[in-house]
Amino acid sequence: MELPDRVFKHAGTDSLVWEAVRVHLANRRQGTARTKTRAEVSGTGKKPYRQKHTGNARHGSRRSPIFRGGGIAFGPMPRDYGLKLPKQKRRTALYVALSARHAENAVRVFEDLTLAEPKTKLMAGALAGMGLEGKVLFLPAEVPETMLRAGRNIPGLTVMPARMLHAYAVLAHDTIAFTKSGLASFLETVGAA
Repeated sequence: MELPDRVFKHAGTDSLVWEAVRVHLANRRQGTARTKTRAEVSGTGKKPYRQKHTGNARHGSRRSPIFRGGGIAFGPMPRDYGLKLPKQKRRTALYVALSARHAENAVRVFEDLTLAEPKTKLMAGALAGMGLEGKVLFLPAEVPETMLRAGRNIPGLTVMPARMLHAYAVLAHDTIAFTKSGLASFLETVGAA
């Protein structure tokens, strides 16, 4: 098949791909890590010992961060790690990643695949018949329930709708396998049909 040069032979910079991957990974973070401050830890409010004449430093709380069992001074608090990347930059990064995989002969296009029932054995057999092994990104136009369930137990295989393709997914897999309808759907989504 003829693949459009605009998408699969795009000359771009690696820094743009790095940026896209950074944004993708940042957006995946939950940001729910949390520690308790001295105001929140359980414990007494009593002054540990009198202010003067003990020879020790003065202290007003057992829950101070310098004591064992005390609060955490500058610990993590829930926050949003999300970043944004302009649509054009995101798309260009995807083109550059796809072009790199295409240069390695790692982009394949196959006839549409349909599974009669959600059996891992059927999916594994189909992939073996296509000569796909290792880390494979399989991109049909739509992912039916049968394919999703049959493919989720195969190590190294990721099945996603072609229109949802992003630069990180391309870089994280050794082979990019489009179905014919998946490729058409992808090219229509990026406006290169």
